[in-house]
Amino acid sequence: MRRRTFEFVVGACAIVVSIVSLFVAISANRTQERMLAASVWPSMIFGSSNVSRDDGSPEIALDLLNRGTGPARVRWAELTYRGKPMATSGQLLDACCGGMPAMREDSYPIIGSGIQNRVFGAEEWVSFLRMPASRVPADTFDAFDRERHHVRLRACYCSVLDDCWLLDSDLEEPRPVRVCPATPPLRWRG
Repeated sequence: MRRRTFEFVVGACAIVVSIVSLFVAISANRTQERMLAASVWPSMIFGSSNVSRDDGSPEIALDLLNRGTGPARVRWAELTYRGKPMATSGQLLDACCGGMPAMREDSYPIIGSGIQNRVFGAEEWVSFLRMPASRVPADTFDAFDRERHHVRLRACYCSVLDDCWLLDSDLEEPRPVRVCPATPPLRWRG
């Protein structure tokens, strides 16, 4: 009888140790997964400014910056002005500032670029629209400087682990999403 009790106690202890080991392994795995996700976590930020970050000269810029620790794969980006989607810098200036005065093609004052289907490295900063004051009439520059605060950027981006976020410049932080929502019909092209 004592032998059976002893065997039962030893068996029960082995089962308890196995269960505890299983929970420790699961917890360690979850910790490793969170550490991996943190090591490749992108964090996109939208900003606008009216001075050049290079030399401090007057320049309107719309920027996208990855402040995270890993690359961000931008799936799509939508730029709106007062709620209306814009595809190009020309459309934006027409809507906000009465358009651009007639200029030679080689002296176009706006420097624009697309930002979707692009990978942003950690700490990468892209000015996807720049307008130096020296290249446009003062009233156009002043109008865009006032109206840039009515520009909204929405973008969906993912980490290399396919964790995704929706950036909305009207909100304080990007919100996590399971998958990127459908691509808007009119995306920003630059």
